[in-house]
Amino acid sequence: MITGNKGEWSEPYVLLKLLIDRKLYLGDENFNKIKDVFYPILQVVRHEKNRDVNFTYNEQFVVISDGVSLFNIPLVDFILNTNLCFEKIKNSEKGKGSFGIPEIESFLASFSIKTLKAKSKLKNDITIQIEDRNSIISPTLGFSVKSQLGRPATLVNASGATNFTYLVKDKVLTAEEILKINNEKLFSNKIKFLNQYGAHLEFEKVDNPIFTSNLQTIDSHFSKVLAEVILYFYENNIPSENTISKFIGKVSNRNLLGYDLDINSSMYEMMMKKFLTDYALGMRASEVWKRNYQATGGYLVVKNDGELLCYHFYFAKNFEDYLFNNTKLETGDVKKHNFGYVYTENNQQKIKLNLQIRFKK
Repeated sequence: MITGNKGEWSEPYVLLKLLIDRKLYLGDENFNKIKDVFYPILQVVRHEKNRDVNFTYNEQFVVISDGVSLFNIPLVDFILNTNLCFEKIKNSEKGKGSFGIPEIESFLASFSIKTLKAKSKLKNDITIQIEDRNSIISPTLGFSVKSQLGRPATLVNASGATNFTYLVKDKVLTAEEILKINNEKLFSNKIKFLNQYGAHLEFEKVDNPIFTSNLQTIDSHFSKVLAEVILYFYENNIPSENTISKFIGKVSNRNLLGYDLDINSSMYEMMMKKFLTDYALGMRASEVWKRNYQATGGYLVVKNDGELLCYHFYFAKNFEDYLFNNTKLETGDVKKHNFGYVYTENNQQKIKLNLQIRFKK
């Protein structure tokens, strides 16, 4: 029996839902469907491990081809199974982890779909050809599925490569002070103790040289901007305030890089949006980034009510605004990624802080 968590079961749900909707709806930056803006779906492609499965329409039938077999299944069967799949996902026990939906597994297998996840080497979980009546073309768009039905997905995963090193300045901490800082679990208290002892943190470097290079593709100074965002996050002790948009507002108010914000007040916001977009479309901290958009450009988001919203690089502004307004920072695994402790290197006291970005619920 196939089993998966809510996020994994959301992938076949998206396939079924797209096929019954027959339209791709755009979402705005506030996670609402843009009224009367949609694109007719001409074809859907599901990427199985060893083949692609293509879905088209013939009146009230879905026509399915996997390169070997051809299936014609009434659209009403997809409607019934879409509703069933959503109810099973939505009503699964909280915190249960993996679970099966035998009825949906059987329906999927009837037209050659035998896995929950798309082919692992692809960033896009599903591909959709739409009709764009404004440009009279039919672009083929790739998507990664993000679901609100389970735990919010991460955008930037914590790792050793996302560590940022800061110098401890203005004060040489005593062994007792270091011990107190290192034993404290709350990062906001760690930073508070540093300040109480007369020290402050000054950004030195991004630990991973590849990530350093990737950040330079955004802007030559972007690592400093991101380091300031990270520091604001670890100083903060109000979880609801840990959003990208709020931290960029603080960075802009301080204007460490000295931009003329009277000319363009959105300089820092534009940089952050570019970073979030590139990371959403394939950038990784430890892999050289050459702007190879592996997801072909976007996300399909499953809302709590089961509706689907499209955010795609093809519709650039909506995609950027969605990422900017729906992401937050969070603390990764301190021991696993080795950060949050004051240490001495070449007679200089330092501390590492880590970057992890997750979508808001």
